[in-house]
Amino acid sequence: MVPSLSTSSRRTAMEKQKTKFGHISRFGKASIVICVFIVASILLPDSPDLVIIPDGDGGVDIVSGTGRFLTEKNEGVTTVDESVNVESDAETNADPDAVVSEAKSEATNEVESKHSTTASDDNNDESDDNTNEPDVELMEICGRKTAASIPNPKQCDSSIGKRVLLVEKWDKYGRTGNNLREFFHLFQYAKDEKFDTIAIVKEGWMTDAIMKFWYAIEESYEDWQKKFEEAFCVKIISDKKELKGRDIHKITGRDLFYFKSPEDKKTKIDNQKDLIKTLFQSYNEGNGVDALNRTVNDMCSAIDASLGEEKSTAVYSVIHSRKLEGQGHKLLEKTSEVTGCDPVAALNMDPDYVKSILEPIGMLDHPILLISDGENPDVFKRLHKDPDIGPQIREVPKESSWLGGDMTLAIMSNTFIGNPASSLSAFIAQSRVAFGLNHTYLFRARDGGGEWMDVCDENCIFGPRLA
Repeated sequence: MVPSLSTSSRRTAMEKQKTKFGHISRFGKASIVICVFIVASILLPDSPDLVIIPDGDGGVDIVSGTGRFLTEKNEGVTTVDESVNVESDAETNADPDAVVSEAKSEATNEVESKHSTTASDDNNDESDDNTNEPDVELMEICGRKTAASIPNPKQCDSSIGKRVLLVEKWDKYGRTGNNLREFFHLFQYAKDEKFDTIAIVKEGWMTDAIMKFWYAIEESYEDWQKKFEEAFCVKIISDKKELKGRDIHKITGRDLFYFKSPEDKKTKIDNQKDLIKTLFQSYNEGNGVDALNRTVNDMCSAIDASLGEEKSTAVYSVIHSRKLEGQGHKLLEKTSEVTGCDPVAALNMDPDYVKSILEPIGMLDHPILLISDGENPDVFKRLHKDPDIGPQIREVPKESSWLGGDMTLAIMSNTFIGNPASSLSAFIAQSRVAFGLNHTYLFRARDGGGEWMDVCDENCIFGPRLA
């Protein structure tokens, strides 16, 4: 799924237009050219000198002083119109070879900058709102910029209401990916069922699932409790006696995992995006402890070890390989029935599948990092033997690889290739959408001609798991 590119300024909008006139009288053509030049100069006040070049077809092309033709853009790459009749450029002061050469150079630069994680043209629709507000502060994670604005503080009622939804200590269901899904469903369930308060036991499975990655206790417990409660509008309790006299409804991890909300999908997706951004407002950096007083790990460890000092600007891809405890084929087949994706490709991660994604967007020339559950080492071996992928494929250094670090490395990558049957891949993909990051590939299948293509969009990334 590659979300559409944003168009945030008048200059960018002008760059997407090509101004051409048909065969008209010499006087009429000259008049129109002068008018166009004046209008373009007004609309592009910050542009270098504009140059008018006859196009050889009785019309003209407008070119900025940088040599950029004001033509269409395709996926963030400027299309250079090489059909311009350079012989006719003798009528202008511009050097035609220099103009075309500079335009090609700029297009090449845009190809390279296209994969930057900064908030540029490579953002999804959510970032359009940010670009209209020049003072909006964008979120940054482990030194890499997202394209998402920092969420506004929530307005919470600090009191405990009459109807309370309680998450107890032991009712965990599944592992990390499942637990994160259960965390998101908790808020949707409470909203749908109109509970006044969500109460979470301090040393329970849900705080354990969250605090190993986010919101570690760095100072006093009281400071942490206040911060967590205000971030999510919940109450952290140490003893159920704190809820005395309330109408308490207990809910298990399993109930939350399978919960299906009747609310419209867009609202559910927006709610989950907000929760993801709220989590990453306080990601762990190796300082502090969790609710059970265990030292937390660093969510930036894999980024720091794999990218080094260039981490803020490094261009790289991440492949997430999961065998899913031997259940991968069964789970992916079920996912395939719902979404139309290939039933085995994301498990095998064969070179042709990976190259079908990375080659068209120029990512075979940049590092490719593999994160996995360690159950299928043959994936790395196959990719390493491939002449195109082999020179770039690598694994995260073992001493820096752990679930949270690998997860953050994948979320902040320029390109992510995941397994749609994995709840962890789903969380990574959902986070990337929340942060306005493009080039996320989960749902792929071959078309009638045998070529790989995307078969689902954002609704599948948040769907059927969120439905």
